[in-house]
Amino acid sequence: MKDSPKVSLLIRNLNERKNLEILFPILNSQEYKNFEVIFLDSGSTDGSIEFIQNFDSKFDIIVDSIAKEEFTFGRALNVCSKLAVKPVYLITLSAHCFPLSEHFISNYVNNFLKYNCDIVYGSQVGYKHSMLSEASHLKSWFDDNYGIKNPSPFSNNGNCGYKFTIWEEFKFDENLTGCEDIELASRAIEKGRIIAYGENIGVSHYHEEDFVQIYFRYYREALALNSIFSFRYTIIRFLKNIINESLTDLLYKYKNKGFVSRSIVEILKYRYFKNLGHYRGFKKKKEISNLKLFSYSDSKDEELRRHLFAQYFY
Repeated sequence: MKDSPKVSLLIRNLNERKNLEILFPILNSQEYKNFEVIFLDSGSTDGSIEFIQNFDSKFDIIVDSIAKEEFTFGRALNVCSKLAVKPVYLITLSAHCFPLSEHFISNYVNNFLKYNCDIVYGSQVGYKHSMLSEASHLKSWFDDNYGIKNPSPFSNNGNCGYKFTIWEEFKFDENLTGCEDIELASRAIEKGRIIAYGENIGVSHYHEEDFVQIYFRYYREALALNSIFSFRYTIIRFLKNIINESLTDLLYKYKNKGFVSRSIVEILKYRYFKNLGHYRGFKKKKEISNLKLFSYSDSKDEELRRHLFAQYFY
């Protein structure tokens, strides 16, 4: 084990102490020992930093902060990566994503070796307190079809791993309002790098949000995606998505005992606000970056866009 490759876990945080109290004991239980945690806070007022500073960890923790007004998801990950101490692999893990196994880190390393890939991401499932639609949404994104995912650039930094050399080469776009994972993966694939969907590296993902927060989360994702690939999101698609996704949620509700009692009204409200965020975000002109990454003159660019569209909107 002492000769195992060094892994750095990158955790971004804002007022997630309750989630950290779940996450960090799980990290303490990892059987893989050659890892560190880079913990970057962006202005917490709930005692998050005090919790980390007083936590009796079995691993090294590097704590730093970034001003809230300077925060973007890409910038925070770049700051974390710069703080990492000679890792071979980086794992980006949201503070509200909880590994499902004590073999989580070792399985990440095994997936890099098995697939000889540059980027590997893992599955995410709903947490016991998640909204039903959030759990259903994750189920639609993350199936059991593991393996190489080229040409799709879909990935998710809630639970994703990178060779450190890949981060050094590409780095995350610091101007995007989200989807920095998809943007980096798109550039990496264009350069012939390999992305894989890894086995046995799942996490449970918990968003504690109201419906306004849900709207703004999908709104900023749509803004970001429009800076990577242009999507047409019509009023017809808006209505169809609400109906189709709500039906998917109802099926999920009756197949999963832990969610049977959840409200149908909650499903409809979630899907309305999610798709309203997408509709308004995709309608808004690109304002985040002047960089036009893909002109679609090349058939490979269009193939990337098509595969991403199919997976992201399932």
